[in-house]
Amino acid sequence: MRKNSQIVIGFAAVGFGLPWLLLAFYAIAHRMNGHPSTVPLLFLCPFSIAAIGLEHASLIGGLIAWLVISAMNAALYAVPGFVISGLVSLWKSN
Repeated sequence: MRKNSQIVIGFAAVGFGLPWLLLAFYAIAHRMNGHPSTVPLLFLCPFSIAAIGLEHASLIGGLIAWLVISAMNAALYAVPGFVISGLVSLWKSN
């Protein structure tokens, strides 16, 4: 696989996995009666604002919604990966 596509896929993978890690962190904090700030979630995963409507969703509905949120976040994170891979290819060509 070319280096450029590896960079883009790496950024997209981080963008896809980050909402799940943050969701797990907030779920564990909630179980331990902790109330951490959700500001990092909103900055690192701006599409998580769509989860406001998931309060009364079923488990399957919530998982599907978070898969969509993660996919949108992966696309958002792939954009800077694409820009960086373009800059790397320009730098390597000189």
